[in-house]
Order: sequence, then structure tokens, then C-alpha cells
Amino acid sequence: MPLRKKLIAALGKLAAVLLFAAVIVGAVGYYQQRGIPTEQAPPLAGTTLEGRAVDLQRMAADGPVLIYFWATWCPYCRVVSPAVSDLARDHQVISVAMQSGDGNELRGYLRDHGLQLPTINDPTGALSGRWGVRVTPTIVIVDSRGDVRWVTSGTTSKWGLQLRLALTD
Repeated sequence: MPLRKKLIAALGKLAAVLLFAAVIVGAVGYYQQRGIPTEQAPPLAGTTLEGRAVDLQRMAADGPVLIYFWATWCPYCRVVSPAVSDLARDHQVISVAMQSGDGNELRGYLRDHGLQLPTINDPTGALSGRWGVRVTPTIVIVDSRGDVRWVTSGTTSKWGLQLRLALTD
């Protein structure tokens, strides 16, 4: 077989493998996010570790809100948390720490990792469960009408989150 035909055959096989991988990754993501609301966001209100009251409905009236469900024991969260912490300086962010210990442990974790996130402690996972969150990290972006506009689970980048926030009213 001539070299050109071999190259075309190899590229065709590579494209098929990449397409198969994309379908599998998409199916896994869909499965992981199956319980998360896709229209109106459920209520989310609480007190942060710093004692500040947060209410998603009130915050959303001022523009998009990024809700970050994470855990101290989650290896992927160690990659995503610094990006979300950076975004919290310029955007509205609510972070929900799932099953990550008591308030003192959580404050220590945030301090030790240099994270500045307005964090609601969810020690039993009940709050996260009401949102249908099954995996960490999960990020939900809610628009000014209180509608869920974006949902992502697993690793993501700061620029990807910034783009999603910019595309949300």
C-alpha cells in the first residue's frame, strides 16, 4: 500500500477513536449531571464561614452567579478551586463545600490553600443533594432571572468559566 493511502487510513482510524472518546466523555458528563436543574435554579441561601448571609435569588438580580460545589477531599477540586477563587474577586460566587468537615477544618483548608471563596459548609451533603450534585467539582452558572445557564462537572479552566460568565446576562 502506498504511503499516502496508509496515512489516510491511519488518520481515519485516529478520527474514529477521537469521535468515540468524545461520545464517551459526553455520555459520562450527561450521566453525572442528570439530576441538576436545567431551568429555574432551586433556592440557595445560607451563611458563609465568615458569617455573611448569601441568597442566590438576591445575588442573581445583580447579574450572573457562579455556584461552585466542591470538597476538600476532591483531587480535581485542587485544580479548579484556585481559578474559582480568582474569579470570586470580580464575579459573584457562592461556594458549597460538600462533606468536608466542620467550619474550623474548612477555614483551615481555605487558608492553607490560599483560597478566598465565600463558602457555605454542607457537612452532610444535604444542600448539594437538593441541587442534584453527585460529583465534585460541579459548577452551575445562574443568570439574572434565576435560570440555570451552564453546568459543568470535573476540571475546567478559568478562561472557560470567564467566557461562560461573559455569555450570561
